[in-house]
Amino acid sequence: MSLNRPAASTPAFWLALAACMCNLLVVLLPIGLILGLAALATGTIGSRRSPGASAPALTLAGVSFVIALIWGLSVAAMFAIDPTLS
Repeated sequence: MSLNRPAASTPAFWLALAACMCNLLVVLLPIGLILGLAALATGTIGSRRSPGASAPALTLAGVSFVIALIWGLSVAAMFAIDPTLS
């Protein structure tokens, strides 16, 4: 049984998955952001060709940006709360 998906949705899914994995590690966060943007662009192109086919990829790209946002907010909170870091 094969799924009839456009060619752009598969790379978008794998890019978004790699972005999530990279964003979980703070060291690889810049690479994760770049991969997330690439997944978002590729998924948008795929969804224009076939609406709904790239929804999992776009969702994962959004999740990767939420992970990066959580990392950024936790670092900002640490600098805002701790007086020895400012």
